Amino acid sequence: MNKDSQLNSVITYPVKEISVFRITALWAFSESAFGGILHALSLPFRGALINAAAVLFITLIALFSNKSKEILKSTLIVILVKAAVSPHSPLTAYLAVSIQGLLGYLLFNNKKYFKISALTLGILTLLYSGFQKIIVLTVLFGNTLWKSVNIFIKGITKEFLQIGIPSELNYSLIFVIIYVGIHLIVGILTGLYAGKLPQKIQKYSESLPKLNFNELTDSIPQKKKKKRLWIFRPTGMAIIIISIVVLLLTFILPEYSDAKSEILVMILRALVLTFIWYVFLSSFFRKTFQRFLNKNQSQHAQEVNEMLNLFPQFRKIVSYCWKESQSQKGFRRLPHFLSRSFYYLLLST
Repeated sequence: MNKDSQLNSVITYPVKEISVFRITALWAFSESAFGGILHALSLPFRGALINAAAVLFITLIALFSNKSKEILKSTLIVILVKAAVSPHSPLTAYLAVSIQGLLGYLLFNNKKYFKISALTLGILTLLYSGFQKIIVLTVLFGNTLWKSVNIFIKGITKEFLQIGIPSELNYSLIFVIIYVGIHLIVGILTGLYAGKLPQKIQKYSESLPKLNFNELTDSIPQKKKKKRLWIFRPTGMAIIIISIVVLLLTFILPEYSDAKSEILVMILRALVLTFIWYVFLSSFFRKTFQRFLNKNQSQHAQEVNEMLNLFPQFRKIVSYCWKESQSQKGFRRLPHFLSRSFYYLLLST
């Protein structure tokens, strides 16, 4: 290897500016491949982490672009890359990316309020992520789902665990508040962090040790998530188990006997709505979405291909950061891994 190629193989760290192209590539990588890596590493809260990463990348695009319209262009390219890498992603995933990009465009239209815009973007993005699942579950199963959760908790604790708990409490509402509250806290922390990115980038560009790119290897196993109906996903299986237990409780506990028919209707409702969605509505929306992709793919084909060519390099950097984080014990490992990954990915050239 000659001297020039050796120099080119070393990761360097530009301080003044980062290209919007690279930030967009990293956002696309996060949306289409990073989730699979987090799944392979068995890391928790993958959805929240990916949404938090989107906030950081949108904030960076706003920081290093001349016009906020660049955020809309980057959003379109991310959707195109995601469709190329993960063609079976649910339409709700593309909708989430679109909403994130639109929010970024609106909030960063005036960079005078950069930190406030970053905080607002973090809060709105993570709140949307939290409420999205709650809304989908309510549409699919109706309010009976939340009534079933209450019966499940009260019945199990009373009949099997012999624990007396206040019967007037709405436990499903408490669950929803906690679930959305976690997303809100993540959104606030992410938004505050995003507002400090200019200073953080300066700090890490001066402190991160350089790496020899040729020595990096990708040791993260390839795990492709299979497309599964809701009934075979963890949430779906939990709901089925709760429904079966509640049905049994309606036979054991007289006060819940009236809920028997409601549970059966809830399950039937979910199955009918699933059938209607996959047989009729999903096909229509996917064809419409595919026409949209075909219309824009040729215009951005070169950018999409160049970004896809960067993905193997990104995976190697993430793999290195995961190995390097082994020096951290317990809960310290996750933030160490995520922060190192973020800045190595961002600042490497």
